[in-house]
Amino acid sequence: MNDLYGRSASTVESQQKLELFISCRGLANMDTFSKSDPYVIMYVKRNNQWSEVGRTEIIQDNLNPNFSKSFLIEYYFECQQPLKFICNDDDGHGQYDFIGSAETTLANIAGARDQLAMLNLSNGQKKTGVLVVRADQVRMINDKIIMQISADNLPNTRFLPWHSTSPFYRLYRIRKDTNQSLLVYESEPIKSNLKPIWKRVDIQAQKLCNGDYLMPIRIEVWDYRTSGNHEHICSTDFSVDEMKDKQKTKKILLDKNKKQSGFICFNEFKLIEKPSFLDYLQSGTQINLIAAIDFTASNQSPKNPSSLHYIDDQYNRMNQYQQALLAVGEILLNYDHDKSVPIFGFGCKPRLQNLNTPQTLHCFPLNGNPQNPEVFQMDGIMQTYNYAVRNVQFDGPTYFNPIIQESMKIAQACKDMGTNTYFVLFILTDGEIHDMKQTIDSIVASSHLPISIIIVGVGDADFTNMSILDDDDGNLRDSFGKRTQRDLVQFVPFNQFKSNPELLAKNVLQELPDQLVDYMLLIGRKPGQKNFINLGQFDINQYSQQYGIQQQVMPPNQQPFQQQVSQIPQQQFQNMPPPPQQFQQPPPPYGQTQQVYQPQQSSYPSQQPPQYPTSQLNQYPPQQPAVYQQQQQFNPPPNYQQQQQMYPPQQPPLQSKFVQGLANTNFLGQHINDAQQQQVNQQLPQFQYPPQEQQNQIGMQPQPNLYQQPRQPSPYVPQNPYGL
Repeated sequence: MNDLYGRSASTVESQQKLELFISCRGLANMDTFSKSDPYVIMYVKRNNQWSEVGRTEIIQDNLNPNFSKSFLIEYYFECQQPLKFICNDDDGHGQYDFIGSAETTLANIAGARDQLAMLNLSNGQKKTGVLVVRADQVRMINDKIIMQISADNLPNTRFLPWHSTSPFYRLYRIRKDTNQSLLVYESEPIKSNLKPIWKRVDIQAQKLCNGDYLMPIRIEVWDYRTSGNHEHICSTDFSVDEMKDKQKTKKILLDKNKKQSGFICFNEFKLIEKPSFLDYLQSGTQINLIAAIDFTASNQSPKNPSSLHYIDDQYNRMNQYQQALLAVGEILLNYDHDKSVPIFGFGCKPRLQNLNTPQTLHCFPLNGNPQNPEVFQMDGIMQTYNYAVRNVQFDGPTYFNPIIQESMKIAQACKDMGTNTYFVLFILTDGEIHDMKQTIDSIVASSHLPISIIIVGVGDADFTNMSILDDDDGNLRDSFGKRTQRDLVQFVPFNQFKSNPELLAKNVLQELPDQLVDYMLLIGRKPGQKNFINLGQFDINQYSQQYGIQQQVMPPNQQPFQQQVSQIPQQQFQNMPPPPQQFQQPPPPYGQTQQVYQPQQSSYPSQQPPQYPTSQLNQYPPQQPAVYQQQQQFNPPPNYQQQQQMYPPQQPPLQSKFVQGLANTNFLGQHINDAQQQQVNQQLPQFQYPPQEQQNQIGMQPQPNLYQQPRQPSPYVPQNPYGL
């Protein structure tokens, strides 16, 4: 098997990695009344196509920037590995001016003197600056360092009495062989303060010192200037080995003339030996996906071609919600043993088969089954979404807290049961949320639970405030001043990666392995012993029976066992597009390739997920409550009684961890009877959402009698035979 560069697996095992540090000098000024705000995008060429590796941070008003964001790239001696760098001037709101670009190869950088390459940036025939790339070999190490730094008695570099020094600091690692300094971190500035206390830093040991704990680390204190011409104040050196066994260490700062200019204080310094993500996977940890989809009115009606939820029946193209679900869901399902995913909706009035209410709900099962909101595999997720989007009435506002609270209860229940499961709440939304305070309180309370929250912003809304939730430094505080114990939120705008699903998934999920490991370290759980399997004595039948996998090996002369369970007839959605392989329409009238979802053949038994009735798919729910009351009666699925008689009783299968945890949380009762039971942590502030209908003052839960139809039998929902 070969990789993207055509190398064999035996060769890849000995591969190395290089870390690339980026600087620019003498950039062309693209702004009139200020200096450019540059950032750099790096691309690598694979299979004759350029793919984005990443982009640096934006540095304001600076024509000679030194970026702290670096790039890790695999290095192959025998390959050229073409690289492209594009430098842009950020104008805000997604707009930018092109400064220049340069191309080189990784071999050119690795073979240069001091592994430093200077590349001319050009815009057409015009030279627009110089890009400096420095490479450093990576020593793979998982340890991380936590430190909190302050300063004391800094000199005042300002002359005006109403202003004083606004200090920030930079961390450089010093290469012993060349004495080069590589910028690895830059703090936030603190305005007019000679005794600053900066935010806590959580940094990988590889990033800070490349795993060399004796390497000198230089800390420089600067005075921040809005013009970008920051003034150097003082500096000192330290090493990880020097600081790791000390508490509240103070070091003298010296200016350029070697005169004392204050003190730097290490109030906290911890070196944490960090297990790897694979260590936990090998000891049995699995990841369970929980999906939540925004159906608020700002998405517009799914019948409108400009809607973010528009279902293209003509060309079968996926909308942004479908693309994001597919890109992220396919990866996370690889780590879910039973492939069952609970999926929820919020911000709308559901008109589903078994969930039909005129009230706006902010957390409801998208399959219409409050007792078990799980669907099976990626096909189940896509089919459930396609059905639900046609059978809900979009409303609002946008609330995250009910979804987070419900996920917290599920995670808490599974934690109490001692299951080795980590949950990922995947929220797709199109705009700003309206319960930021309550959401932050729940996120802070979630830091002690096995859960991460991934938010993907769909559409062109302003998602600036989402950066408050995506706090990588662990400084998010709730309304009581309590700080989150770890980073557990990742926000990514879809539009930034909509043309590259692979890059979207990478940016969405890149922090998840570290978040899982950080949680395990927080609760003091080390990786368990790996389950050793002797393949020489491996018995498929015994293994399948132990873990509920329906896979057996028959003796050579024995006929395969014919399962006696009759298959439930598949219902055909009348206004859903046919499968892509059967579609015979001309291609879309524009050039770029559209992504089309194609159901994959599963290696699991061919059990069909619950099928939805076809009678409601041709009737989009009316918007007026008066008309809606006439359509509340639903008929059971066709041949329901026949299905009940044909399906024989079975042995009780292994029940999934999620359903067991769901039973412990009293999911159905909490969603129907009592809205205030949404709060898991009693310390969280109790609140109620604004009413959405005049006849219901809670505005968040339906009337109980709307869900109960005692004279009709409940629809058949097959049990999950694959649960662990």
